[in-house]
Amino acid sequence: MTRHVIGKLQDFPGDTRRVLDIEGVEIAVFNVDGSLHAMRNTCPHKGAPLCTHAPTGMMLESAPDTYEWGREGEIVRCPWHGFEFNLSDGKSVLAPALKLRARVYQIDVEGDDVALYI
Repeated sequence: MTRHVIGKLQDFPGDTRRVLDIEGVEIAVFNVDGSLHAMRNTCPHKGAPLCTHAPTGMMLESAPDTYEWGREGEIVRCPWHGFEFNLSDGKSVLAPALKLRARVYQIDVEGDDVALYI
């Protein structure tokens, strides 16, 4: 993996999304409640720009006639077909056992620098 310093921590304020071009690959960096995540800006289904919206939540399993919303800030939804992926590991929400997975990257804060590994 190659280390890329992509900015200072202050460049990624809380609850924001920033899309960067690193070696010709669009990667979105999200700051969700102070935790940084990096995901490729391409849906593995049909290639849509996956990270056009802020991460959201989803309906949780619940009893009949009960609607429970949760996992706020953990889900990235494709704008074309609605495929949902976990921001932390890129797995499909609907079918986590499938190989259909969004690409995520290691991101670290080193002092004031934010480093991404691709």
